[in-house]
Amino acid sequence: MDERGYLFFRGIVPSDEVLAVRQDVLTLCAEAGWLDPARELMDGIMAPGMQPTMEGQPEYMAVYRRILKQTPRFHDFPLQPGLMAVAAGLLGVPQEKVLVHFRRIGRVTFPNLVSATTPAHQDHFYIRGTVDTYSCWAPLGDCPVELGGLAIAPGSHRRGFLEHTEKFPGAVGGRGVPTEDITEWHTADYRAGDALFFHAFAIHKALPNLSPDRLRISTDNRYQREGDAIEPGALRTHFDL
Repeated sequence: MDERGYLFFRGIVPSDEVLAVRQDVLTLCAEAGWLDPARELMDGIMAPGMQPTMEGQPEYMAVYRRILKQTPRFHDFPLQPGLMAVAAGLLGVPQEKVLVHFRRIGRVTFPNLVSATTPAHQDHFYIRGTVDTYSCWAPLGDCPVELGGLAIAPGSHRRGFLEHTEKFPGAVGGRGVPTEDITEWHTADYRAGDALFFHAFAIHKALPNLSPDRLRISTDNRYQREGDAIEPGALRTHFDL
C-alpha cells in the first residue's frame, strides 16, 4: 500500500457470497425490464432494444433505490470477514474500531455507453473527512477487461490531494484530474470474490464496458477509523435514497 497506493486480492470473498448479491441485484434489474428474459439471469444480458441508462436518470434511480432498500446482502457485503480483516490491518485498529461508511455504493454499468465512464479521479474529492480512508472496489461477478472494471495509477497516492479541474459532462462523477503525465495503469481480468483496496489519494478510473450486451455490476465501499473526521454524507445512503 505504501509503495503503490493499492492492494489487490484474488478470492478474498467466497464466490457464492458474491453471486448471491449479484442474483439479488439482477433480479431487480430483470423486474425493471433491463434484462433479456430469454437468457440466464446471472449472465446479466441486456434486453434487446433496451436503451442504456445511468446514474442520475429517473429510470436508473428508481431501480437503484430498490437495490439500496431491498437487498440486505448488498448492504452487508462490505462486512465480509476478509474485507474487514484487510481494512483493520490497513488502519491499524481492531475490527470493532473500523467504521464502514453507511454510504454503500452500487454500480450497474450498461454497454454502449462509453461517454458515461467515470474519469480518473481521487476518492477524497468526493469522500472528504479523514485522508486515512480506504476504498474497496469489488465486482459482483466475473469482470474481464472487456467488461470494464477499475484501473489504478500505481504510486499516484504520493502526489497528495489534487485539484479536480477536468470536467466530463455526462460521465458518472463528472470531475477528474489531468492524466497526461500518467504512463502506467494497472488493471486485471477480475473474478467474483476479488477486491481492490486503495488509498483516498490514489488516482483511478473506470474502464468502459465494451461488451456487446452485458451489464457490469460492482460495488464501492469505504473504511476508516472510528472517531476520525467524517463527511456527514458518508453516514447516509447513496444519493439519500
